[in-house]
Amino acid sequence: MKMEPLNSGELRIWMTSNELARWGLNTDTMQVGEPSTDRALRRLLAVARQRMVFPEGTVTVEALPLEGGCLFLFSGCRQKFWAVAPRVYRLETAEDLLQFAKTLHTAHKDAVLPCASLYRQKQGYLLIVYAGFGPIRRVCRFAEEFGTFVGEGEAVAALVEEHTAAVTVGDALNRLCEAYESPQPAQRHPTR
Repeated sequence: MKMEPLNSGELRIWMTSNELARWGLNTDTMQVGEPSTDRALRRLLAVARQRMVFPEGTVTVEALPLEGGCLFLFSGCRQKFWAVAPRVYRLETAEDLLQFAKTLHTAHKDAVLPCASLYRQKQGYLLIVYAGFGPIRRVCRFAEEFGTFVGEGEAVAALVEEHTAAVTVGDALNRLCEAYESPQPAQRHPTR
């Protein structure tokens, strides 16, 4: 997914067919007033607001199907907004991810967390954190404690999105905290 703010106060978002499918969208079945389309567009708008930091208000969405994807145009926002550079971190193991989740859960219980996406690669995980709001400095500090800073910017994030498998898009930090909170299944011990 690529987002581009325009000088007019509008926002363009390009999504590939695969990205649309992950969001529960399909250019052949998107309809105005369709509950699944409305839910997906509201979620997309929430992610866009976090990534681009533009204010609340009435927004009009136009969807233009293109070969291999779709272009969305969000308009109606009178104030300018600014882009927030995503930061990418590598966590080598599932244990690192669990320890990161434990620390995050303990430090930010019931706090609003920044938008983030988690991707799986052959060796480990990549976490993209968008600094739109929330306790970003502490989140990034924890990510660096349990992982490695890879890079910053839309180009780095786009490479991750295109060349790795998505685990969760947009709400990775909340999902990690939920995974840490959920009770672990009891282990079975062999009878002797």
